[in-house]
Amino acid sequence: MTKKGKTDLLKAQLVVAEAKLSKAMKEQGEACGDACDWHDNNAYDLAMSLANTYQALVDDLKKEI
Repeated sequence: MTKKGKTDLLKAQLVVAEAKLSKAMKEQGEACGDACDWHDNNAYDLAMSLANTYQALVDDLKKEI
């Protein structure tokens, strides 16, 4: 694979990862709710975990690009 091809692939993966990160962050806010009930809230914990995972992926992809 050429360097340009690899960069294009990484950029495409970055777009997907950023979309997933955005979705996970929205789910985190929704799980928290109006009362900001984040304590002992499994939906919030899952959304937080996904957001952290996708943020790490986005960061790694940006470093590679």
